[in-house]
Amino acid sequence: MTKSSAAAKNPAGYESSLREIKPGVVAYKRARILAEASALFYEKGYESATLEMLADRLSATKPFLYTYFKGKSAILSAICEAGVKESLAALDRIEEIERRPIDKLKASLREVAEIIVARHEYLVIYQREMMNLDRADAQRILRLRHEFDLRIGKLIDDCVQDGAVTVANAAGMSIWIGGLLSWIIHCYRPGSKRSAEMVVDQAVAACLRLIAVD
Repeated sequence: MTKSSAAAKNPAGYESSLREIKPGVVAYKRARILAEASALFYEKGYESATLEMLADRLSATKPFLYTYFKGKSAILSAICEAGVKESLAALDRIEEIERRPIDKLKASLREVAEIIVARHEYLVIYQREMMNLDRADAQRILRLRHEFDLRIGKLIDDCVQDGAVTVANAAGMSIWIGGLLSWIIHCYRPGSKRSAEMVVDQAVAACLRLIAVD
């Protein structure tokens, strides 16, 4: 029995297969699977899409998919959490740069808006298919989104302490800002009249106006 066929018969053991593959190769192939899966789920819907369809798009086999993901639900989970995980990573990078709190806030909003535009399909799938997530996956993603709100709230509070912003409830405003950023997927899609740059500029400006920053 080949390694791939063994993985297909025992998806729970796919982690041991991954340990035998170089990390860079794993990351590349997982990203490739997610890119094709997001296009498939976006086009067909999660419930109508099958792993056979995904394998065909990749010119691969189902055992190949099981080498990198436990199954279809694990692929959906990875797609749904990609945007918020990348956004949190962006906040981490910006936090390390020495600059004024208001500049950190502006940079953070812009990077997150750019991620949402770049991950348009992923975010649409999350909003459309969240009811198909396993309970544990859905709760984990909600915790990540809550962490994002807390981080934005902390950035706003830092601006208040620095005297650049005057708001009574930084935590509350962070939720409104998160909601506004999430709305980007309804205002932009690849090939639309509004360019990605225009949508990002408008979204960032709208977020800043919520806390009375020009």
